[in-house]
Amino acid sequence: MTVSLVADKCDGFDKCSESGACFKVCALNAIADVGNMPVIKDDTCFDCGLCVIICPNGAL
Repeated sequence: MTVSLVADKCDGFDKCSESGACFKVCALNAIADVGNMPVIKDDTCFDCGLCVIICPNGAL
């Protein structure tokens, strides 16, 4: 599995019903906040899937 963002499903951190839980759950800090949107750092992410599981919109 490769984690990637489906941008049209993500409302951004400030409107997220889970307050950016994907960003907070990542133990490797592999999700950056760029312009209020999550950006996956491919060189850091090891595809554990926690962000995918916790995203309320299925954006990851």
